[in-house]
Amino acid sequence: MHRYIFRRILQAIPTLFGITVIVYFIMLLVPGDPVSLLAFDPRIRPDERERLARQLGVADPFYIQYLRWLIGDDWMMVDTNLDGEVDSWGDNYGILRGDFGTSFKFRGSNPLDLIAERLGATIELNIFVLLVAISGGLAIGVLAAVYRGRLFDRITRVFAVLGISVPTFFLGFMLIILFGIALPRFLEGHGIGAGWPLLPMGGRCPPVRGGCPPLLERLHYLILPVSASALGGIASWSRFMRATMLDTISSDYIRTAFAKGLPTRSVWFRHGFRNAVAPLTVFLGPTILGLIGGSVIIERIFTWPGVGLLLFDALLSRDHPVVMASVVIGSVLSIAGLVLSDILHAIFDPRIRY
Repeated sequence: MHRYIFRRILQAIPTLFGITVIVYFIMLLVPGDPVSLLAFDPRIRPDERERLARQLGVADPFYIQYLRWLIGDDWMMVDTNLDGEVDSWGDNYGILRGDFGTSFKFRGSNPLDLIAERLGATIELNIFVLLVAISGGLAIGVLAAVYRGRLFDRITRVFAVLGISVPTFFLGFMLIILFGIALPRFLEGHGIGAGWPLLPMGGRCPPVRGGCPPLLERLHYLILPVSASALGGIASWSRFMRATMLDTISSDYIRTAFAKGLPTRSVWFRHGFRNAVAPLTVFLGPTILGLIGGSVIIERIFTWPGVGLLLFDALLSRDHPVVMASVVIGSVLSIAGLVLSDILHAIFDPRIRY
């Protein structure tokens, strides 16, 4: 097992660098450039534009920009600008040195500091989404298997199809319209309430001095973003759980347990559920990967002040250091999630050998 984990970590290194190359190349192909977005002046002189491009380090070919971002600029010859002054390439930064450079949009700010300020909000949101998706999906899947072919099973099947098919951004907007406009107006028309939104439409907490209050005082801010993000996970986990549970309860040891006269609840949950949940551990990694990618959409829709919203703003402003720092951190977390799912699979199923 330890050798397997070590090999997976070694395999993750070239995968991580491959991701950074692809993302960096795609980012440079996107229309627009940081010089135009930062200057925002059509009357800027060509020499000023060229100086700003050299100062930002975006005037070189793709491979030079990537190598400078990766290992720093010690290997480059010192250049001078049009006034004879030495241009700064970011104080010899490079991610292999633990330095992601300086943000273009937030001048003078380290991308890791910007991400660290918002990482807590993203972790908080994703933990709740993961708990709701897994617990809800497992519970619905077990009950659907126990009541196979009955009304509950049919309803959950339709629910699963809708949950998997409906895009997250569409569901988020529909929840905002429902709880922010439709229901308040309906209740106001019947003399209930004053037409105010039933739930917060965005943000992590009310704008108060001293930061956000304790979590228990702002749980209502999590309801809409967690609901929009967790619906697809609940639908997927419930279908997988139903399938594995049906396969488990048809096993010989389950029939033997019933023949011995064991209580039905004990057979379903103590024997059946424990063995049925083992194969599902392999889906934990993809689930974490989906949450990391989905944070950009959910945080933008609900203006949740996390890393996803920061990455969205950085993409719009072509802030390469912030985008690449977010990609690297997200890739590391995704790879760690995949390795974790393999480890949990071996723990839940002792028959697994690597």
